[in-house]
Amino acid sequence: MSHIPQPLRQIAIIGIIGVLSLILSACGPNSSSSTTGAPAAHATPTPTVTAVGGYGSIHGCPSNTVVSTAPKQANVTIQATDINTTVSAHVGDTIEVRLPFGQKWSGPSSTPTNLEQQEPAGYAFTSDNVCIWRFVAQSAGTAHLDFYRQALCLKGEMCPMFIADEPFTIEVQ
Repeated sequence: MSHIPQPLRQIAIIGIIGVLSLILSACGPNSSSSTTGAPAAHATPTPTVTAVGGYGSIHGCPSNTVVSTAPKQANVTIQATDINTTVSAHVGDTIEVRLPFGQKWSGPSSTPTNLEQQEPAGYAFTSDNVCIWRFVAQSAGTAHLDFYRQALCLKGEMCPMFIADEPFTIEVQ
C-alpha cells in the first residue's frame, strides 16, 4: 500500500470502516422503541392484549404485545401489496397497516399530523400472522407512512444485510 497516495489510502480506510459499521449495526439487538404520539381519547375499542416476552420480536414485530381478539374492524386496511400505491380514506376512518410475520418490521419513521397512531403499535396479531399498526384520520390531506423491512435473523447465524423502505401513501378526504 506504500505506492497509494495518502489521501486515497485514508478514503479507502474510512470506506472500509463505514461498510463494517453498517454490517455490524444490522446484527445488533432488536429495538422495541417506536415513534408514537399519545393514545387518542377517542381510540377504537381496546383489543384483548397480552405482553408475551419475545413473541412479537421472534416474528418480526417491533412490539411484544400480542392481540388474540381483534379490535373493531378498520375502515381501511393496508397490506404489503399496497406498497408504493395511494390508498383513499376519509376523516374519522380507522386505518390499519398489516405487515406479515417473517420479516423484521420497524416504523413508521414519523406519523403525519393528519393521522393519529393508536396504541398498541406494531403488535402481533396471532390469528392472521401479521404485525399491526392502527391510525385514525384526523384531517384531510396526503399522509406518507414509511415502514422498514429487514431480514429476520436467528442469533449467531449468517443473515442477509438489507433495509428496505416500504412506503405507503394515504389520501385522506
